[in-house]
Amino acid sequence: MRPFVALEKLMRLITGTGSSREVRLPPGYRVDLSDPDVLVLRSPDGAAVARFSTRGATAEAIEREARTHYRERNRSA
Repeated sequence: MRPFVALEKLMRLITGTGSSREVRLPPGYRVDLSDPDVLVLRSPDGAAVARFSTRGATAEAIEREARTHYRERNRSA
C-alpha cells in the first residue's frame, strides 16, 4: 500500500470520517498528522507520548498508548 493511501485511511479512522471506528482518546490527547510518515500521539500539554509508522499504526495501538500514559500521568498527580 502506498504511504499516502495508508495515511489517508488512518486519518479517516482517527477523525471518524468515512469510518464507523473512531480512535477514542482520553481528554486532551490528540494525534499529530503533520508528518506523512509518522503519527505522533500528543498529551494535553503537547508532549510527544508515542510515535507510530503510518504503515503499521492501528487504532487499538494508539488508544492503548494513550490510555496507559493517561493512567500513569493521573496516578502520579
